[in-house]
Parts: sequence; C-alpha cells; structure tokens
Amino acid sequence: MRKILIIFLVFWSSFLLAQNVTDGPYFLFEDSGVLLRYVLDGEVISQEFTLPAEGKLLIEPEGVAGSYEVSDEMPKIPEAVFRDVEKIFSLSDIHGQHQKFVEILTNNNVIDAEQNWIFGKGHLVVNGDVFDRGDQVTEALWLIKKLEAQALKSGGKVHLLLGNHEIAVLTGDDRYVNNKYITVAEKFGVEHASLYSNDTVLGRWLRTRNTCIRINDLLFVHGGISPQLLAAGIQPLACNAKVQKIFSSSSSQPELSEEDNLLLGSFGPFWYRGYFTSGSKYQQLHKQEALAILDQISADYIIVGHTTQDFINPFFGRRIIPIDTGIKYGDQGEGLLWKDGKFYRALADGFQEELD
Repeated sequence: MRKILIIFLVFWSSFLLAQNVTDGPYFLFEDSGVLLRYVLDGEVISQEFTLPAEGKLLIEPEGVAGSYEVSDEMPKIPEAVFRDVEKIFSLSDIHGQHQKFVEILTNNNVIDAEQNWIFGKGHLVVNGDVFDRGDQVTEALWLIKKLEAQALKSGGKVHLLLGNHEIAVLTGDDRYVNNKYITVAEKFGVEHASLYSNDTVLGRWLRTRNTCIRINDLLFVHGGISPQLLAAGIQPLACNAKVQKIFSSSSSQPELSEEDNLLLGSFGPFWYRGYFTSGSKYQQLHKQEALAILDQISADYIIVGHTTQDFINPFFGRRIIPIDTGIKYGDQGEGLLWKDGKFYRALADGFQEELD
C-alpha cells in the first residue's frame, strides 16, 4: 500500500509540475526570422518575428518580466586577457539558484535592487555551472547576459566561464537537469539539449564563452589546470579556442579527438579536482606540485569552482582559491572580491572580510 501511495505522489507531483511550469523565453532562429517560445502556467506560447537587416530587435514577451534584444549576428568570441583591472568579483556554481545569486550580487554592490549593473569598471566572473540542480537556470542566464551588456557600457566586464554542467547540457547529458526543464523541452517537442543548440540565442552565446580567462595575474577556470593537461602541451588560454571549436556546431554529440577527450575529461579544466581531493584516476597534489603549475602558467593565483567548500579558504600558500561555496543548496554561498591587491570573502549579507 505504501509503495502504491509513493508512486501516486510522484505521478501527481509530476502532473502538477507539467500544469504549472513557467519558463523562458527561448529564441530559435529560422529562415524567416526568429521564433519566440516560452511556457506560461503550463501553456506553450509561440510567436514569430522578422529580424531587421541590421541592428537588434527588442522583444517583450507578454507575461514574462524583462525585455530581450535579439539579433541573428553571431556573438563575438570574448577576450581572455585583461590587465590593470582595479576590482574583481567572482563566484561559482550557481546551479539554478537565481535568488541566492541575486542576493550575493546585490548586497555586495555589484547590482542594484532592480538587478542592474553598478560595479562600474569592475569585472564580474561567473566561474561556471549556472546549469542543473535548481529551477531558475533560465533567469540566471538571462541576468548574466543582461549584465554583460550593461557592464560593457560602463567600462566593466562580465565573464561567464563554462563549467562541467554547461558542457554536460551541450552534449545532451541530462543526469543533473531539474525536471522542470525536461518538462519544458517535452512541451516544445524537442530534446533538452536543443534548447541550447547553435540555432538559438542562448546556445550561440554559451558556445562562444571562454573556458579560462586571465585578469591581471589571476587565472580563472572552473575545475582546475592539471599536470596532465600541461604535459599534453595545452596551456590554459589555449583551451578556449579548442573548446569553442568542439561546440561550433549544433550537434549534441560532436566527434571528439583524443585531445578533445582530454579537455572534456577528468584531467580537463571542467572536471579536475586534484587540488583538493583524490579521484579514481589521480591523487591530490602536494604543495610543490601545485606551485609548479602556477610557475608553468606564469600566474600568481588560480581561482576555481567545482569542488564545494563550506567557505572560501585558500590552499597552497593562498595561491589556489576555491570559490564554490554551496550556492547550489540555496541557503548559503559567498563570493570572492579582489581590490587594491587584496582578497576578501564577500558574504551573502554584504559583510566582507580580508582573507588571512
């Protein structure tokens, strides 16, 4: 009897989700223009638009907050090296927790109460893994994209780096996808990965994002730079073009070379955890091994996400700094602030303390 009740509750919760889900917008490029699709209280809304020959079309979907600029112009490959930046705010592994993301940015004066950029010429780095687990992935993606445009006008920058969960979604790995998004894809009559194909606004944007960036003497990457990657002759910034090439098509199952498999595997920049733990394929690095990596890439610090910590606590003489602090759980999380040559833990309530 209990088993029957559990099955019924699972079925009923799935039914309610399908009826009440709201998500979007998604924009799909077609020969005739662009197709807007979103789900509002369980109902699929579709509308076609003709794109202008030049410039962008501003679309304000009925029932959805915000306005969205759409152009069939391919996104530019972002720069990856920046010097003389005065302040940097970074955080990682949002995993669909849009509200916590907004709370951290607002209380630390990166955005205002209306979620607009107020960080001036500063740089915001989102160190990967916006996708999966939580149910506000779409909201987080569009916010990052909006802030990217706003920051540029103020002389600042927003950087979304790819994490292992972005890679998973782009390759059709749905193991960690929140059921909400599977439901949305089913309502559209497509596979989940096709929501981010190279024929979509979000898909084109994601597929041109960087894997690693260097700001001043800080290297930012989701998982880490492994000795194996360097032994293969792949420097961090070289990963960008190599990964962008892998995802330059709409296919969710691209053909992979041996080098591609290294980049996307356990020793690659998305999955590597060797700074903090041992895995089935490697042992945790000793301090001298970690410092040797920093020497090889000529960086003073490596800032990583991926491996969750209770709070920001630097390793290896404070030179490798993990910033995944469990935002994915929805009730915790913090960011890393760098200014005036010093690092600060930036708590969700806005309190900031210098790292020891």
